[in-house]
Amino acid sequence: MYFAAALLIPVVLAVLFNLLLAPIVRVLRSYLRVPEWLGAALVLFGLGAGLLAAFYGLSTPAARWIDQLPLAVWEIENKLGTLQEPIQEVRQAARQVERAAQGATAPPPQAGGEPQPVQVVVQSPSLTQTVLSGTAAATAGLVVAVVLLYFLLASGDTLLRQAVTITPRLRDKKRVVEIVREMEDDVSHYLLTISLINAGLGVAVGAAMYLLGMPNAVLWAVMAAILNFIPYLGALIGIGTIGLVALLIFDEPARILLPPLVYFALTTFEAYFVTPSLLARRLTLNPVAVFLALILFTWMWGAAGALLAVPMLASFKICCDHVEALQPIGVMLGR
Repeated sequence: MYFAAALLIPVVLAVLFNLLLAPIVRVLRSYLRVPEWLGAALVLFGLGAGLLAAFYGLSTPAARWIDQLPLAVWEIENKLGTLQEPIQEVRQAARQVERAAQGATAPPPQAGGEPQPVQVVVQSPSLTQTVLSGTAAATAGLVVAVVLLYFLLASGDTLLRQAVTITPRLRDKKRVVEIVREMEDDVSHYLLTISLINAGLGVAVGAAMYLLGMPNAVLWAVMAAILNFIPYLGALIGIGTIGLVALLIFDEPARILLPPLVYFALTTFEAYFVTPSLLARRLTLNPVAVFLALILFTWMWGAAGALLAVPMLASFKICCDHVEALQPIGVMLGR
């Protein structure tokens, strides 16, 4: 899974979005008589249009913050002036140690006529090359995920019918249909519920930041909604980001501390009250399993793994709950 990340991440994305969007395609087919191939195209077009509109609307404030980053760092350093003196002392000591080390390891002077040693410097890829290569890889993975998602949505129940066909006994055929339908319903319900909860949290954070005088409230709302897919770590990143922006914008200590405290209160209320009350107990996950899955998939797949860890873990638990031989694993993964 580590070495096949470029292949597996688009596949996992397509499968999870298929579980989330398949009920919509099924409704279009059942009530509006829309063919599955056309319904899949309409759903993907609507999803893509919404994402493009959100990206276009948020690109300007995000680019503005990126452009102001050097100035923002300078202003934050000025506001944290009390920490400058010890930091400067540490830097000066580090420079002295570095100069001493360079003097101690300097090569002795070469005798006349002897060739000087040639220093070989390995050129690492520049930041621009790294960003462009990463963008190209992400674009290729996104194209694969979209194409695979369309085929999964357009195929409808084809894979299920094939699975039923190759099952020998009638009792087993019925069991296969029941298991697949129950798993699909539970996984889609979980993904939809979590997505709605995160969207609601984003709206609450955006409204709170607007009332507190933070600029670009919509940007912080989208950030909160996306980061909330990453348990524990996402909330810490959001609190740190909001705190730095508040430190940059405001001067009074109370106004600086209030935005990150409100962000912390909203995420805590969502995690301990909203999500447990809206999700069925069979869909809740053991915090230890969540933390271990987050570490594992972040190590394997980076930021994409951090976002996909919990949905994949929940989907795996639901599968275990519906397969008799795997039910003990499902019990261990639950609360």
